[in-house]
Amino acid sequence: MNKNPRTLGGAYLPERYKQQIEAKKRRRLIKKIAVICAVITITIVVYVVLSGVLVGSLNQYLHTLPESAEPSLETLPVSSSTAFMTTMTGNMTVDVTPAIIIGTSVPAQPVSGMLSLNDSIAAVRQDYPESMYTIISVNLTDRFLNSSLYEFRLKKAESSSADPGFPVFIDARTGDPYTPGQESARISADQAKNLIQEIFLIVNPDRIMIKYNNSPDSVKAWIFTVQHDSRTIITGSLDPDTGQITSFSRNISLQSRQADPVLDRSAAQKIADRYIIDRNGAPLPINMSAARYDPLGFPNESVAGQYVFVYNRIVQDIPCDYDGFTISVDSVTGEITEYNRRWTSPDNAFSVAVDPVVERYEAIFSVQQRAQETFPASASGLKIISAEIRWEDMHPPRSIPRPGSISIAWKIQFDDDIIRAKQWPVPATGWVDARTGKILDFYYQH
Repeated sequence: MNKNPRTLGGAYLPERYKQQIEAKKRRRLIKKIAVICAVITITIVVYVVLSGVLVGSLNQYLHTLPESAEPSLETLPVSSSTAFMTTMTGNMTVDVTPAIIIGTSVPAQPVSGMLSLNDSIAAVRQDYPESMYTIISVNLTDRFLNSSLYEFRLKKAESSSADPGFPVFIDARTGDPYTPGQESARISADQAKNLIQEIFLIVNPDRIMIKYNNSPDSVKAWIFTVQHDSRTIITGSLDPDTGQITSFSRNISLQSRQADPVLDRSAAQKIADRYIIDRNGAPLPINMSAARYDPLGFPNESVAGQYVFVYNRIVQDIPCDYDGFTISVDSVTGEITEYNRRWTSPDNAFSVAVDPVVERYEAIFSVQQRAQETFPASASGLKIISAEIRWEDMHPPRSIPRPGSISIAWKIQFDDDIIRAKQWPVPATGWVDARTGKILDFYYQH
């Protein structure tokens, strides 16, 4: 093989061989470019085809989603002050907070003869203000009455998100609260309203609102509120079995009210005595045990107030501790402003009254000894307020005392330096059995 002297260390090739090698290189380069272009083209085609398939599948999937997976119009933010039913298409325009779950049975537009959802929420808010209670949900039900009820579920505002809340019902026809069990009352809600209007001689009231109290912690009653000229004028309670008014309170307007009473205490007491007879149909065995005058307005104001009289039921010449009346009389107009009737114990529940075996001083000593054991540091300031023989006739609501179960006892009331220093001092009380000297009840708190 010949060597080219200018290319030391390298093989020498003729010119024609060089040209053939260059041609082969060009052909290989063209083939590579062609292959790359083909791969790119195939990739683009595959991408387009697959994209079309995926889009079609996704569209088909969305159209076949179950209703529970689609956005629901049943959970909407609402406010108690916003009108809910706004269009004929069922769309709702509401505030942002708080969120209320609206059931599918609630109509999307007002129905004739039926309270609107907005008004029913306003009715709920009268007893459960927005600052203290949150409305979780609302639905429409007829499982308690023949008519429809708005069934709300509420919870306290500070409770956790896991709190299931409690139910509150509003009559969709009248807007009155409904309590399960009120249909068993002898006096219906409509009858109670008529009685209230007749008893208080109310002409054209704005509204008489009524609610059945079925709480086990208190006696059954119709609780009522009367509004006139856009203000509350009377609140009270009515016996659902007899239709008798058991309590009420009138609002007294202080505007332009004079400073001094017109009636004296004696005249006011005669009015109270007469009212008890008129309200109950006959004189009752009672005795007035306390009387006071309560001025109205703020402490630095001089506004004529009302006289308050407390009457105790008398059984076998001994006063009851609980049964009786409390009546307030307006010192300017002579109108009865407050009335509370407590007459729950049957006659046969009282035992035969006997002279007490335990003396008054013995009963006082027993109570003083218990008080010193309870708060030893306050023993030096202990003061006996009263010590009287009474029927211990207080019993749990709804319960009927057994025949002869109510006995006489010494009622000892006392206080100490700590109690007397309070703004509204409540005396401590000890009950001592008049026959055995045993302490039956003791209430002494700081």
